[in-house]
Amino acid sequence: MRTSGRLRDRAERAACRAALLLVFFSILVLASCGGGAEADQRTIDLAKEAYMEAKARGVDMSPGPCLGVIKEGWVADVAHDPRLEVDDDPANQCEAYRSGEAEHFVELDPDGEFIRSG
Repeated sequence: MRTSGRLRDRAERAACRAALLLVFFSILVLASCGGGAEADQRTIDLAKEAYMEAKARGVDMSPGPCLGVIKEGWVADVAHDPRLEVDDDPANQCEAYRSGEAEHFVELDPDGEFIRSG
């Protein structure tokens, strides 16, 4: 009887470890899903370059225009902080992001300052 109690304890501990590992890996998978990526400095710099080029062409930044694809899977977009209604207008959002061609974005404010990435 003593042996079966030890075996049961071991089995329970193994089941707990397995459950904890499952939870841990589930969290890792969920954290890496979707468009919630953090842009590295080079990607932010590419967004700022796109901003400067658009500004030099006379693009009005007040409505929050899309600045386009800046590298594979990433777009640059102008938005307001805090967000304004104009930021949610699909005409001012990047088609490549809305269509799924690009999975990530860098948002800059109308002055070209970094807001967020995703």
